[in-house]
Amino acid sequence: MLAVGLFGPGVSSAQAETSGDQAVVAADASSGSFVDIPADYVYEPSLGALHDYCTSSPSYFPGNPAADFRGPCARHDMCYEAHVAGKSTCDNNLFWDLYANCEYTYSAEDSQRGYCETDAGVYWAAVTAVGGY
Repeated sequence: MLAVGLFGPGVSSAQAETSGDQAVVAADASSGSFVDIPADYVYEPSLGALHDYCTSSPSYFPGNPAADFRGPCARHDMCYEAHVAGKSTCDNNLFWDLYANCEYTYSAEDSQRGYCETDAGVYWAAVTAVGGY
């Protein structure tokens, strides 16, 4: 059973570390490889929320450099549209894909990485609570 919280799927508040006012996820993530936009993704906002990357959320984490969230959001859109995996699988994959792009963009020593990973948890919490499958 997955722990549910702001930190992401499978990460309880007991597993998270707090650094100042920033929640930092203390869990194994991905290999740190970049999650790109799938070649067969159709970006066309006029087709609806499943064709516009991150809908009303930013498609980039606003760091310097910016972490690109378009690939994870596109894969999430495609997962919802295909109806092959369940909603929770799509939502959990979104979290780990966002987390991977944070790891790819920022080194472990870069404080922006923790903020980016926290944003991944916020995106996950939002789609878990209100995402339309």
